[in-house]
Amino acid sequence: MNDELEIEVSPEEPADANTDTDLYDEEDSPERLTDGYGLLLEDTEENERREALLTSEERSELAETQLKNGQVSEALHHYREAVRISASNDENVSGRVTLGDAYAYSGQGLNAFRQYRRAIKQSPRRAEPHFSLGELYQRYGRLQQAISEFRKAVSFAPENAYYRYKLGDALAESGDLEAAVSELEETTHLKPQDGFYHFWLGDIYGRAGRDEEAIRELQQATMFAPYDAYYGVRLGAAYRKTGMTRDAAVATRQAIKITPENPAYLCFLADLYADLGFDDYAVHYYGAAGTLDDYDTEILSRLRRYAGIKIEEFAGYLE
Repeated sequence: MNDELEIEVSPEEPADANTDTDLYDEEDSPERLTDGYGLLLEDTEENERREALLTSEERSELAETQLKNGQVSEALHHYREAVRISASNDENVSGRVTLGDAYAYSGQGLNAFRQYRRAIKQSPRRAEPHFSLGELYQRYGRLQQAISEFRKAVSFAPENAYYRYKLGDALAESGDLEAAVSELEETTHLKPQDGFYHFWLGDIYGRAGRDEEAIRELQQATMFAPYDAYYGVRLGAAYRKTGMTRDAAVATRQAIKITPENPAYLCFLADLYADLGFDDYAVHYYGAAGTLDDYDTEILSRLRRYAGIKIEEFAGYLE
């Protein structure tokens, strides 16, 4: 089955959106189940009795454990059963979204699509199924459909910063940076002390050529998430882009204190020292990077280009 092609088709919804045929697919119905801890449960009356006593919530929890353990068929079975025995429409819709997420996780895009659509049919103004359907569309490269679903999710849950972030991400992926900036700016208003949203706003500003604003947001990201080394390196890269090489080196050194054994970060700091003309420091950090990743020929070529020493001399750093 080619999900990428068939996901374009909107299947007819069943009259009863909570039927057994609506939930079970022949290709992934397990013949035998496990208890979530790797123990096989034979089809005995005792096991059937034990299963029958599980509530919808308990089945979902069991399925989550099984999915984490790689027991996909068993997890899907319990997620489907959780939907089947759900006590309310609200619980049923939540269960369908969770089942759809599990299908998506296991690569069954069309089955995920169907569950999200059925959840939307049951509760069209609920944000969660629109959001999950948007993620599925984005995964399959259907950006306009993804944007449409993300917009619906945002309209039904306007205070959810993550929904806005995903809308902005899809807009940026589609090339509409101006609209992406607008959504991501709103995320920082909703979550002003969350470094994640400041980082991605800074990233979009940088892609849009708004370098000063990018630096401002990346500074905010490092302030609110001081232990995220990647944010610090990206701040260093933004400084370097605007010619602020010393500031770039300071930001990158701080990031390396957090993650001292990342060869890419060490190499970038060496580049910065080379730009500043501090050849001894450049050689030192190229050497440190090469010690951690002695197969990276790019590190060697940068060393030759910036520090001007022979390859044989560099070999001493790799011993």
